[in-house]
Amino acid sequence: MDSIDRIIIEKLKLNCRTNFQDLSKILGISSHSIKSRVDKLVETGIIERFVVYLSPLMTNEDSVIAILEFESEQHEKQLLSRISKNPSISKVSRLIDGRYIVFGIYFDAEELSSLTMQLRKLPGIRTVHLHSRFLHYWGGKTNLANSHREILRCLVINPRMTIIEISKKTGLPFNEIKMIIDKMRESETVLLTISTSGDLDGRDIEVLAKVQWNVGKTSKEQVLTWLQGKFLSSYLGEYVSATEPTLFFNFSVTHVQEVDVFMQKVIDSGLVTHVEPMIMYPRTTFSDPRHRRVIAMLEETGFSPQDGPFS
Repeated sequence: MDSIDRIIIEKLKLNCRTNFQDLSKILGISSHSIKSRVDKLVETGIIERFVVYLSPLMTNEDSVIAILEFESEQHEKQLLSRISKNPSISKVSRLIDGRYIVFGIYFDAEELSSLTMQLRKLPGIRTVHLHSRFLHYWGGKTNLANSHREILRCLVINPRMTIIEISKKTGLPFNEIKMIIDKMRESETVLLTISTSGDLDGRDIEVLAKVQWNVGKTSKEQVLTWLQGKFLSSYLGEYVSATEPTLFFNFSVTHVQEVDVFMQKVIDSGLVTHVEPMIMYPRTTFSDPRHRRVIAMLEETGFSPQDGPFS
């Protein structure tokens, strides 16, 4: 990984359909070199896959974080095997203090209830601290016509499928396909991106900090803006509660000692009343529930993501 690889990854995260010619103009190297780098990023597993997601407003998506405490040390492989049976779970990490943290995405109350029940029935479980209903910061909503679904089916199969290939499969005109894809992206109805794995920048320790603030003195916008600005180089994302003055700030560090520095800076800011960093290592990822939901929504209207004629 070098600076060029990092720029390629950032551009593909914004739009995984960005072509090699456009990346070549941005980076000042040949499109052949860009292709070789992307191929290598895929081969080494840094780019896990190219993916298409619908916005949370389209899918009724919401996130859940569960912190698990057990009576005794767990056999990790058995625990992960049990947890993986729930399709709402996207990632599980062991915390440095022996607890486990579960990340999930659900699309209705029944899915959340099923996940909660399964976690509370795990052998040896002591407590399950569940946090759900988080704010989302991206996403538009539009009615999907049959032409949108035909194009989405192709993109589910291959998010980088060329417009010529999509036209051959759907019979839709080239210009119409380009217009629909552009409009779905611009309205943030669809996110065409990549999923990545492993260490992208030399920081191999992931941290999730639970941060709470005094509503009377500050706001979630002030706290989040400060955190993102202060820790931009290590920032991975956040989960902001929709129901209480709490957010989970996700960042990465090279050494555990850096967590103490983070703690002190956050406390000294005077913006928060409580901060609890949770050091996560290692992590296990599962099939992304958002991908499942895209396929389900297509199938509900008769558009199978499999090759072959449309239903």
